[in-house]
Amino acid sequence: MDKIPQPLDNQLLDLIDGTLSASDKEKLEQQLAASPELKRRFDELVQVNYTLKSSVPDQPSKTFTQQVMAKLDSYPVPTGLSARNGLLLLAGVLVAIGIGSLLLANGVFDSPGSIDLNNMVLQNQYMKEPLPSIPFNGKLVVNIIIMLNIILAFLVLDRTILKPWFDKRADMHY
Repeated sequence: MDKIPQPLDNQLLDLIDGTLSASDKEKLEQQLAASPELKRRFDELVQVNYTLKSSVPDQPSKTFTQQVMAKLDSYPVPTGLSARNGLLLLAGVLVAIGIGSLLLANGVFDSPGSIDLNNMVLQNQYMKEPLPSIPFNGKLVVNIIIMLNIILAFLVLDRTILKPWFDKRADMHY
C-alpha cells in the first residue's frame, strides 16, 4: 500500500475519536494488524492527536482589548510627502512640462536623427561587420517624457494636496 486512501484515513481518525461502530472498528483493527504501513499511519495520527489535546491554547494578554481599542482611535499615518515638499515637487514637474512643451512647440526636436554605432571603438577593434544606425526621433522621446511628467504631476497632486484637503472636509463632516 503506497498511499493510504482518504476514506481509510478518515476511518483511522474516527477510530481515534471513538466514533466508529463496533463492526467497522473490528474490521479496521484487522487491517491494522495486517498492514505495517497502515499501523505506522495510525501511530502518527495518535501522536498528532495527543499533541493537539495536550497543548494549551494561547491566551491573549489582559490589556489586549484596550490596546486594540486605543489603536482604533489613533490617527492614520501621514503620507510620505509633506504638503510643502509635494508643492515643490509639483512646481518642479510643472516647470519641466512647460519647458519641454515650449521647446517642442518651437521645433527644437523636429529634425530626425540617428545613432551611428559604426563610430564606436568597439566596432573597429572587435567587430569587422558594420553595425546598423538606429533612427532616433527626438520629438517622440520628448512627448513620452512630457506624458510621464504629467502622470507624475497628477499623482503628486492627488497625494499631497487633494487627499489631505478631502480628509479635512470629511473630518469637518461636510
